[in-house]
Amino acid sequence: MIITKSEIALPSAFPFRIEHRVLTAKDNCPDHYHWHSCFEITYMIHGEGRYYVNGDVYEVSDGDIILFNNVEPHGWTVEDSLELLVMVFQPELIANGFSLLDYDYLEPFLQRGTNFKNVLSSSEQVTKDIYHLLMEISAEDEAHPVGYQLMIKANILKILTLLIRFSQDENKSDRSLTRKTMEIKRLANVFDYINQHYDDKLTLTEAAEMAYMSPNYFSQYFKKVTGQKFSDYVNGLRIKKAKELLDTGEYTVVDAAMSCGFRNMSNFYRMYKRYTGSTPVAGGK
Repeated sequence: MIITKSEIALPSAFPFRIEHRVLTAKDNCPDHYHWHSCFEITYMIHGEGRYYVNGDVYEVSDGDIILFNNVEPHGWTVEDSLELLVMVFQPELIANGFSLLDYDYLEPFLQRGTNFKNVLSSSEQVTKDIYHLLMEISAEDEAHPVGYQLMIKANILKILTLLIRFSQDENKSDRSLTRKTMEIKRLANVFDYINQHYDDKLTLTEAAEMAYMSPNYFSQYFKKVTGQKFSDYVNGLRIKKAKELLDTGEYTVVDAAMSCGFRNMSNFYRMYKRYTGSTPVAGGK
């Protein structure tokens, strides 16, 4: 599994966006998770697929809603195509730092009750209610009538209130936002460095220093967060990049291997077979 941060640019004055999107099988990335600094509420308009988050696999189809907070790596696969209505917003849109009450609205994303799930089934009344509010938000955003931003924010607050009522539980999960944030953000610099320097020699000791951890602790910590050993993560990324180069038909097997940090061809062949199930061939054939 590869984890990267997706940079989603939102207007600073009103950090929000809602849009229709279509995912196809070409967009499938079950082994490549991403996370972003904004919250996401996505309505499944039509199609079927799977979302992967927090070690769980969710089957989604028409009418379902999926929720992600701002530190949850996630990925997906699509059977054929999946038509979505995607809304993202920064927490600052709701909580500007001056009112503790504002932060209460973010509770479903930040401090989960045991009833919380990343996917709301189409059979739930709360899902239907949220869908209608999303459609109102989309209409406001498209038409831009007077006061549309206030109306959008009001409807987002309604959605968050519905989620609070639906997921409310006296027993709060001990996996709080602080813990989630630490787990992913303590490794953010490491992920960025690996993604930019996968073609160089990367050592666990260097990565541990970036995260201000001892090598032994970093090794355990990295595996806990990603579910993979550090070396497996690096090799998986290198093989993914090498395959992309080979698929262009412009690189020989040796050139692709060398360009992605492999200096031993027998090791490259072994890793390629392990991660892809096939042997490397120029042109992706």
